[in-house]
Amino acid sequence: MKGMHRGPLVIDRSGDVGGMIAGDVIVRSGVCATIGGMVGGDVVIEDGAEVRVTGMVAGRVIGSPLSVSGMVAGR
Repeated sequence: MKGMHRGPLVIDRSGDVGGMIAGDVIVRSGVCATIGGMVGGDVVIEDGAEVRVTGMVAGRVIGSPLSVSGMVAGR
C-alpha cells in the first residue's frame, strides 16, 4: 500500500505499508507488516502482530515491534 491516506488506518493483513498516513496506524493480531512510510500519529501493535518500522512515526509505537530502524519521535 502506497500513497497518502487519512488515519486511522487498520492493517488487518500482512504486507508492506509505504507512503504517508495522516493519523494512527493499528496493526491487528496475526499480521506481519513493515511500515516504511511516514505516520503522522501513533502505531498501535496488537498482541500477536509482528511489525518492523523502517520509516518515520511522529507519535509513539504502542506495543512490541520486532524492530525499529527508522525514527520514532514520541518514544
